Amino acid sequence: MAIKEFESSNALTRKIWETENRQLFIDAAKESYFLPRFGGGADSIVFVRDELSKSAGDKITFGIRMRVTGDWVGAGQTLEGNEQSLTTYDFSVTLDQVRQGVRVRNGLTKQRTQIDLIEEARAALTVALAEKIDSLLFAALRTSPTKVFYSNNGVPTASSSLSTVKTALTATEDIITPKLILAMKTWAKTGGARSQSPIRPIRIDGRDTFILLTHPDALYDLKNDPTYAQAQREAAERGKTNPIFTGAVGVWDNVVIHEHENITIGTDAGAGANVSYSEGFLLGAQSLCWAWGNRNPMAMKTFDYDEETGFAVELIYGAGKPKFNSKDYGVVTFLAARTAISDL
Repeated sequence: MAIKEFESSNALTRKIWETENRQLFIDAAKESYFLPRFGGGADSIVFVRDELSKSAGDKITFGIRMRVTGDWVGAGQTLEGNEQSLTTYDFSVTLDQVRQGVRVRNGLTKQRTQIDLIEEARAALTVALAEKIDSLLFAALRTSPTKVFYSNNGVPTASSSLSTVKTALTATEDIITPKLILAMKTWAKTGGARSQSPIRPIRIDGRDTFILLTHPDALYDLKNDPTYAQAQREAAERGKTNPIFTGAVGVWDNVVIHEHENITIGTDAGAGANVSYSEGFLLGAQSLCWAWGNRNPMAMKTFDYDEETGFAVELIYGAGKPKFNSKDYGVVTFLAARTAISDL
């Protein structure tokens, strides 16, 4: 029996066209933490490049020029031969591809139910797309942190080793505190006495703002801190329309606090490997990079004389956490002991 096959690229294959794809991204943004914070500007949390959605290629390189350092020459001294060299670093993301699909039966199955299976399939993939983008960017945040903070019995301390900090955590003394948040913000603005490029804050209504991204368990501990609780009661409401403040659960010294279940948690921290903990991140401008490849990700196809309908979504993308000179550019990582509410 001869069977005519249509590949996805065939012009006769049924597809959802551009208007539906724009709606897909609008709907996905409602489900995603990071998509509403995509942007091409200097104050974007996720710095987006889309050149590869319009031309061939599979890699985008981001660059940074460091400040000019070195001694100046004074009166009567010769500058020629004593000039400084420009110092530049680069960071690249390479495109990858992932796909997901669902398939529903029409005919008698469709007759039996009042559920719109086609719309449900589209809605399911919309959520899946948002969750996949978030998972890719959370994975990028976790990659090889170069500076890790923790409370250390109330004295904020930092290390370049995630495993060292994890072992040092104690169950009661090393939960997240306002003091730890302030210490990370201070370090970020100085770059650790410029041991690395300072982390740029996000500029909102004339204020320098950072985001603290933490797990609900760690937030539970923070909300039970009396100093933090009093400050939230007295804080004035501001910036409601800015995406940075959307979903915020609090503000501490211009650090906007968000919670998310994708933050890594565990129960094997501490010297005895029995301390419950969570990771977290202080985010500044351009904490993450995203490169778009394909921007037309959703297709619909029928099978077996319209008896079945399949939907597929595709991402061609590049995602990464910028590192220049092997140092994180826009992120400070922290670990905190946690009250393990989510483990109950």
